[in-house]
Amino acid sequence: HKGAQCSNGKAKSIAFRNEPSFVEALDVSIDVPTFGKVVVDIAYGGMWYAVVDANSVGLAPLCPTKAREICKLGQMIKIATKEQHPVQHPKIDYPGVDILVFREKPATAEAGDGSHCRHGRNAVVMTNQELDWNDPSTWTAMLDRSPCGTGTCAVMAVMHARGELRIGQPFVHESIIGSTFTGVLIREVLDDDDEYAIPGRKAVIPEITGSAHITQFSKVVVDPDDPFPNGFRVGDIW
Repeated sequence: HKGAQCSNGKAKSIAFRNEPSFVEALDVSIDVPTFGKVVVDIAYGGMWYAVVDANSVGLAPLCPTKAREICKLGQMIKIATKEQHPVQHPKIDYPGVDILVFREKPATAEAGDGSHCRHGRNAVVMTNQELDWNDPSTWTAMLDRSPCGTGTCAVMAVMHARGELRIGQPFVHESIIGSTFTGVLIREVLDDDDEYAIPGRKAVIPEITGSAHITQFSKVVVDPDDPFPNGFRVGDIW
């Protein structure tokens, strides 16, 4: 399910309704080497997420100047969570976790129509190489410039499970650079006979609205004499 809001022949925003999202576990204690104990929530929003309170690990407020620290600690927590608390989707062959989102404590703000929405800031940490616990130079990752669609769905599932977000209440999710998506939970999935039911879990159906902009049109070619036809890699730039 998707739709577009258009003006003067141009799409201003696109909305899509995601697959069922759900919480697998709350308040899981993870032992992160060289750092210590970290409490994570594990949720599925289209990908398996470790959801971490940024304040609990000293990263709040989340801001671009902390990118190196966010990437390092986020990747370490994510891999430790995958090793110590592995999860498997109950309907498809998909193990996790494989991505992490730090979130700040959500606030309540007044929307344009006078209603009250929730607002939160995040930083989504994605893997860019294999982590080796014996090699600190591999303790790094990369950040999503957007608030992340699947990440927003996972965070909303956690918020709903914790009583922080109601069905139908808008949630403005802000990325580390200030871009935003607006999410809303359409309904709960509680009946096992529901076509969207997730066995043994209380799921929710999320919808995300956002926008993007074209930045370039390009044509990539490979010269037959190019000594690097498959590209190349250098050290992490973070």
